[in-house]
Amino acid sequence: MAEVAEIAAGHPLRSGVDEFPAGDTGVIQMRNVDPEAGVDWASVSRVELPPARRIEFLNPGHVIFSTRGARTYAVALSAVPFPAVCSPHFFVLRIRGGAVEPRFLAWQINQLPAQEYLQREATGSHILNIRREVIERLEIVIPSRARQAAIVAFAEDATREKRLLSALIENRQQQMNALAAGLRASNKE
Repeated sequence: MAEVAEIAAGHPLRSGVDEFPAGDTGVIQMRNVDPEAGVDWASVSRVELPPARRIEFLNPGHVIFSTRGARTYAVALSAVPFPAVCSPHFFVLRIRGGAVEPRFLAWQINQLPAQEYLQREATGSHILNIRREVIERLEIVIPSRARQAAIVAFAEDATREKRLLSALIENRQQQMNALAAGLRASNKE
């Protein structure tokens, strides 16, 4: 991984995000990110960060990687709608050169071989944590750009299908609930 991307820690914060005054800089926290849906920008807290430290803002093409919790994951940023950083619970992966498409890198990190490696190498007994050296040693396979694009398109199609199927299942459950409520109501008459 170290050959593919520069790995930097998220922005250091001396206190909780909610303790900062309101401002223009977004701070992405774990609660704002879903591995499949990406960053929920509308829920990102916007604060005024202290000026004492140099701020390295996120840019489209960066990949953020969660370092803590039962499941680690990566999300490629396709757009950053306002100046933003991520909390220290993330690493920011900045692609070196042009050999790897950010969405492909995030996809590969989220797949079983990489996830098994990350789980094996995680530290901590209560809350698992991934150290920088662990992500630096993660083996990344780099196929041609065309193959990367095909894999990303396939993965995005699978995610869309999953969302559609979940919506269909939820809709069917609502229909079943309405049917059961209707039976109960007709029985009371």
